[in-house]
Amino acid sequence: MNLIELLISSLLGGIILISITQSGYHVYQSIEGQLTRVTLHNEGLQAIQMMGRAIQTASLPKGATFRVMAKDTSGMSNSQTAQFQVRKGSASLDGSDAFYTHHADEAIGYQAFFVQYQGHYEQREGVLYLQTKNKKGHLQNDALVGHVQSMQIQAGIKNGQSIEWYEPYELSERVTKNRPHWKEVRALKIHIKLQKNKHALEIKKIFALRHS
Repeated sequence: MNLIELLISSLLGGIILISITQSGYHVYQSIEGQLTRVTLHNEGLQAIQMMGRAIQTASLPKGATFRVMAKDTSGMSNSQTAQFQVRKGSASLDGSDAFYTHHADEAIGYQAFFVQYQGHYEQREGVLYLQTKNKKGHLQNDALVGHVQSMQIQAGIKNGQSIEWYEPYELSERVTKNRPHWKEVRALKIHIKLQKNKHALEIKKIFALRHS
C-alpha cells in the first residue's frame, strides 16, 4: 500500500468513525428524550391523580355548603388557611391557578394545590405543592412534582346534555343572574404543562364532583 492509498484509507476510516459516533449520539439523545418524557408523564399523572382524589372526596360537615374553590393567577397563603395570594407577572408561572378542598374527615381535612418557583437563576423551576395542616394546626407545603410550567383549572357546568367550561374568575361566589355560581359546578378540568430540558409534556384530566 503506497502513501496515497494509506491516506485515503485513513480518511475513509475517519469518516466512518465520525458517522458511527454521530449516529450513536442521536440514538442516545432519542433514548434520553423518551426516558425524560416517561418520567414527566409518570410524575405528572401521579400528582394529577392526587388532586383528583382531593376533588372527588371533598366534603364538609352535615348542613354545610359544598365548595371546591379555585382562583386564577394565584398561589396559596403560607399563613392563612384557604386564602389565595395573587401573583402577577413572571411569579405567577404563566397565570397558574390554585385550588383548595375541605374534607369532613379531620385526618384528611384541608388540602390545597398550587405552583410556585423554587431555586435560583438557572436552577429555578416550577414546583407543584400540596398544602395541608400538621398536627399542631400549622400550614405546611410539600413538593409533589418539579419541572412544572403551569397548572390551569377550568370549572364545568352542565348545560343540557353537554358541559360548558369556565375559567375560575368567570364564576361568582354569590348568586347572580349574570354569572354562574360555584354551586353549579359539576366537574373540574386540570391541565398541567411540564418541561425538562427541551422535552415538554401536557396532561389533561377531568374529575366529576362527588355531590353532582
